[in-house]
Amino acid sequence: MTPNIRLRILLIRWLAAPLALLAIALPGVTAADDDNDGGTVKFSPKAELTFKQRCSACHTYGKGVKVGPDLRGVNDRRKHDWLLKFIHQSSAVIKSGDPTATALFAEFKQQRMPDWTDLSEQDINDILYYISIGGPDIKPPDERLASTATAAEQEAGRKLFYGETRFKYGAQGCATCHRVQSSGMRGGTMAPDLSAVYTKYQDVALTSFLRHPCSEWDTRGSDGHYMTARESFAIKAFLHHEARQNEGPGMVKGNQ
Repeated sequence: MTPNIRLRILLIRWLAAPLALLAIALPGVTAADDDNDGGTVKFSPKAELTFKQRCSACHTYGKGVKVGPDLRGVNDRRKHDWLLKFIHQSSAVIKSGDPTATALFAEFKQQRMPDWTDLSEQDINDILYYISIGGPDIKPPDERLASTATAAEQEAGRKLFYGETRFKYGAQGCATCHRVQSSGMRGGTMAPDLSAVYTKYQDVALTSFLRHPCSEWDTRGSDGHYMTARESFAIKAFLHHEARQNEGPGMVKGNQ
């Protein structure tokens, strides 16, 4: 099988996949690797990952007590220096007789927080900052509903789609393989027409799918990245616009 035929088969399968498969995560490719500022704030991707992998096992953010205290507002309840010491080595703080640590140890049935001695002071500062600005409540830009996109964002998506603007990590414009009805003959024919893809999959599924390469994208020169979250949103916004153009106002939902 030649490389071109193999690529054609992969791309034809692209939109034929069951909807449930669109949510399967591929290793090494995430939307939050960059542009993770939620529109106004920036934070350490490592802090976000550490919170998800370690903190969320025992703590919630704004959802009440789990194994340990709810972490919403923890920066207001405790002094920063105390938090640094307690997160780094809670066992030592408890053994020292610290009244706050002792009270927490008793309140939570002697369930002691693990000693995170591998975290540097900067790591802990970054985690505390991530919590202070909203932490898990911050959503990446691509999770916005396409229906909220501005005309400028739709135009940015159009330019990315046709390769008029380059993707940050070097991916080819979508029109290399795809086309939409408004473009006439412009665009590729190796893969499905995307005019109605938003109508078919709607917002959540399309967001998930755009986070992963749609073909054998070579990530060796891009550190495992594919599209940024903002680029992904712009493409989704453009496809939403195309769906409205082709099916008429009121027929394309943006909240699925």
